[in-house]
Amino acid sequence: MLIWYVSYGSNMAATRLTCYLSGGRPAGGNLVHAGARDARAPRASMPVVIPGTVFFAGESRIWGGGRAFYDPDAPGTVAARAFLVTREQFEDIHAQEPACYDRLVTLGSRNGVPMCTFTTRARGDVVARNAPAPAYLATIADGLREAHGWDEPKVADYLTRLRVS
Repeated sequence: MLIWYVSYGSNMAATRLTCYLSGGRPAGGNLVHAGARDARAPRASMPVVIPGTVFFAGESRIWGGGRAFYDPDAPGTVAARAFLVTREQFEDIHAQEPACYDRLVTLGSRNGVPMCTFTTRARGDVVARNAPAPAYLATIADGLREAHGWDEPKVADYLTRLRVS
């Protein structure tokens, strides 16, 4: 079974997602990932915009600084990237994330294939925020450029909005 894995953080960058699928350490990161049982690249990817917002909180073991979390209940829109993967790959990506990504969110479907992501159960308006590390933001920026074709000013504006929301 296929699923669209919708990424809103560093996994938007293909090189970052590859660490979850094939194994490896992301540039600027501190942790080596084991990879998925099925290391094949996604069958497709596409830019998407989803309702809600992204906030940074907690402390990332990989990057230092805050982690990106998706709040589907907050006002706004989020630039994201959907990757067409198998359900097993989606489960393996999720299993390599910290335990705080404990909420599965279904975002509809495309051509009968479900679109899903994961985030925290904590509401974005009540958690203590923590600024993300520069290497983490750089990887998110790579993903925004790859998925959406944005130029540097648009990427910078978007990331600034996320850090202050």
